[in-house]
Amino acid sequence: MWFYITAIPAVFFYGMGKGGIGGILGMLSVPLMALTVPPIKAAGILLPLLCVMDVIAYYYHRKNCNYTILKSMLPMALAGIAIAAYFMGSMPSNVVELLIGGLAMAFLAQTFLIKSTKVDNPIKGHLLNALSGFASTIAHAGGPPVSMFLLPKKLPKEQLIGTGVVFFLVLNFTKLIPYAYVGELEFENLITSAILLPVAFLGVRVGVLLVNIISQEMIYKISYIVLFFAGCKMLYSGIVGF
Repeated sequence: MWFYITAIPAVFFYGMGKGGIGGILGMLSVPLMALTVPPIKAAGILLPLLCVMDVIAYYYHRKNCNYTILKSMLPMALAGIAIAAYFMGSMPSNVVELLIGGLAMAFLAQTFLIKSTKVDNPIKGHLLNALSGFASTIAHAGGPPVSMFLLPKKLPKEQLIGTGVVFFLVLNFTKLIPYAYVGELEFENLITSAILLPVAFLGVRVGVLLVNIISQEMIYKISYIVLFFAGCKMLYSGIVGF
C-alpha cells in the first residue's frame, strides 16, 4: 500500500514531464519511490513505463524535434550510458546526486547572475550530453544536463520539448539492455510496471493538454524552477548520503 502511495504520484509527474510540462519534472520520481523500495528497484520499475510514455510523447511531439541538434547529442549520451552500465550497482547514488545538483546550480547561477552562458561550446555540450546518459542510466536523472544544454539555445517551445522527447526515447530504450543484464527487469517488477501503466498514460495526456495552452515563456520558467528545486533536492540527498 505504501509503495503505491508514492509510486502513483511519481509516475503521474513523470508522465506530465514527458507530455511537455517541464521535462525534468521526472527527476522527483525515483527519490519519491525510493521512500518505500530500494532506488535501483524503483528505477527498474520505472524504466518500462518510461519507454511506454516516450512512445506516447513521441507520437505528439515527433514533428517538433530539432534532429540536427539531436544528432549532435546522441553519440556522447550513448557513451554515457555505456560508462554507467559498467559502474551500475557499484557507484554510490549520492555521488551522482551531488554531481548533478552542483552542475544544475552552477548553470542557474551562470544564466541568471553572470549572464555569460556560451551556447556553442562543443566541449561543454559533449560533457553535458555524456553526463545526461550517465545520470539517466544510474537514476533516471538525465534531465538537468539536457536542460543545461538545450535551454541556452532559446529554441521555440515546440522544438525544446520535441528534441527532449526524442532524445530520451532513444536513451530509455537503450537502457533496457543494462537493466536487463543486472536483473531489474524481472517478472515481479514488470507486473508492477503494468499496474502503474494507466497512471503513465494519464500523466502524459495531461502534460500534452497543458503544453498546448501554456506560453513559451511559461514553459521556460517552469523548466528553470523545476531545475532549481531538483538541484536543491539532489544536493541535499547527496550530502545526507554521506
